[in-house]
Amino acid sequence: MKLRRGIILSVLLISTLLVTNLFDVSTNRNRFSNSFPSVVCPPNPPGITTVTSVDSKSTPYIRVGSKISDFAKVKTLRYSSVSDAIVLESNGTTPVSFQSRKGVWAGAVLCSAPATSQWLVGGTSDVTGKGKVYLVNSGLSTSVVDISTWSEKGEQGLKTISVKANSTSSVNLDSLAPGDSEIVLNVSARSGRISAFMIDERGAGLRKLGGDPVNSVSEASKKIVIAGIPQQLVAKKAPNHFLRLFVPGEADANITLELISNDGRFIPIGFSERRIASSKVVSIQFKPEVAAGAFAVVIKSDQPLVGAVRSRATSNGRSDFIWSTSSAPLKPMKIAIGGISPKLTFVGDSIAVDLAITNQSGKVSQKTLTARDLLTWQVPNRTIALEVKSAGAENYAGALVAANSGYAFFPIQSGTELTKAAIPSSNIQVLNP
Repeated sequence: MKLRRGIILSVLLISTLLVTNLFDVSTNRNRFSNSFPSVVCPPNPPGITTVTSVDSKSTPYIRVGSKISDFAKVKTLRYSSVSDAIVLESNGTTPVSFQSRKGVWAGAVLCSAPATSQWLVGGTSDVTGKGKVYLVNSGLSTSVVDISTWSEKGEQGLKTISVKANSTSSVNLDSLAPGDSEIVLNVSARSGRISAFMIDERGAGLRKLGGDPVNSVSEASKKIVIAGIPQQLVAKKAPNHFLRLFVPGEADANITLELISNDGRFIPIGFSERRIASSKVVSIQFKPEVAAGAFAVVIKSDQPLVGAVRSRATSNGRSDFIWSTSSAPLKPMKIAIGGISPKLTFVGDSIAVDLAITNQSGKVSQKTLTARDLLTWQVPNRTIALEVKSAGAENYAGALVAANSGYAFFPIQSGTELTKAAIPSSNIQVLNP
C-alpha cells in the first residue's frame, strides 16, 4: 500500500514538473509586435491655409469627420487640408503642418499621437484675442475633455466639453479667462483619442496683430530648454521678448535662466534663483543684448513648470509674433519638412548630432554637426525629411522658418513613440502534454 502511494506521488510530481516546464516554454515563446500610433494633424479653419509635409506619397491618411472609414494614400509630399483635421499612419515619421493666414501670419505645428494630457503655453483672453483651441477626437466614441485654464490672476476654473466621435470642436480663448492677458491651458481627456491644437491670433479693431500656432508639451518639467528664439535687431537695437511661465504645483519655484547665443552663455541679471509664484501665470519681459540670429534659454527649477517665449520677427516685410516652445532632448527620430526649409538651432554643452537628409529625388546624404553650446544650421533646399541618427546627451533643437506671410517655429522632437504589444499565441503542447 505504501509502495503504491509512493508511486502515485512520484507520478504526480513528475507530471507537475512537465506541465510547468511546458508552460515556461510557451511563455518564453511569446511574440511581441512593435508599431507606431497614428498621428493627428490640425484642422484648417476658415481663412487659414494648412499644408502638411510627409516623407512618402504612399503615407495612408484619413480625414476626421469623413464618412469614409478606409485609409487612402496621400499621393503627395505636401497635403493641403480642406477643413478637417487628418490622421496619418506615418510609421514613426513626424509630419509638420505649416499654417498661415495670407499676408498676416505664418506658423508651424507638429502632428502627434493623441495624448491624455497636453499643456498649451500661449494665447490671450483680452480684447485683442481672436484665437481658439481645437479639440480633435479621432476615435470611434464620444470623448469627454477637461480644459483647465490659468491666467495672471490664478486658476480660472474647469470647462468640460463632450466631443463626438470622429469630429472636431473649438473653444474661443477669450471665453476661458475673459479680460486676462496671459493664459496657460491644460487639456485632459477623460476618455477617447483627443488631440488639442491652439491658434493664437490677435487684432485691434480692423488691425491684425499677427498669429501663431502653439506647440504643446505633455508634462511640466524641472528643466526647460527653448532652442530657436529669433533675435532681429530693430535699428541696431535688441528687441523685447516675453517669457511666459507657469508652476502648476502648490509650492513656488526658484528658477535660474541661462541664455545661450553666438556671443556665449550667461545668466541675465535678475534670473538667478528667481522666485516664480505657483498657480498663476507669470510673464517676464527681457531684452538680451546678443547678436542677431537665434538664441536659446535653459531654465532650471526646483519645481516642475511649463514655459514659452513670445517674440516678434519680420519676414517679407511683414511683422509677426512667434511662440518658441520647449523641446525634448534629441534622440533617434525622423521629421518630414518638405517645402519648409527651416534653419535649425542646436543647443547643448557638447553638440554632436548625426543626420540623414532625404531630398525630393529620394537621395539620402549624411551630415555630422558638432559644436559647443549653440549651433545654427540651414537645412538644404529640396529636403523632404530629416532623420536624427544619433545625438549627444542633453542635445536639443528647434526650427525657425521665414515665410511669405510671417515667421514660424517648431521644436525638433518626435510626435509619436514606438509601442510594444504581446501577440496572443497558443501552444498545443500545453493542451496535450
